[in-house]
Amino acid sequence: MKNILVAFECTVGEYQHIDYKLFDKKKSSWQYCKEFWGIDKKDSNCLSDDTFWDNHMENSISVYSETELTNDQTKTLKDLGVIY
Repeated sequence: MKNILVAFECTVGEYQHIDYKLFDKKKSSWQYCKEFWGIDKKDSNCLSDDTFWDNHMENSISVYSETELTNDQTKTLKDLGVIY
């Protein structure tokens, strides 16, 4: 099992932020975003190939970075409450 820390760039209306989620295997940008934000389907009006709209067409998400972590790094981030 791998520890893949994915940082997402999220735009909600005019507010932008970075959010993180830990995955147990490598995936495509679409698969990461779909699982993280619960998007049903790709929208043909995407801003780019790797930026996806949510179902309400008001918010967008993209993968900002993808980093494979060691078990020790993952444990530290979980202990600190950065990831769950």
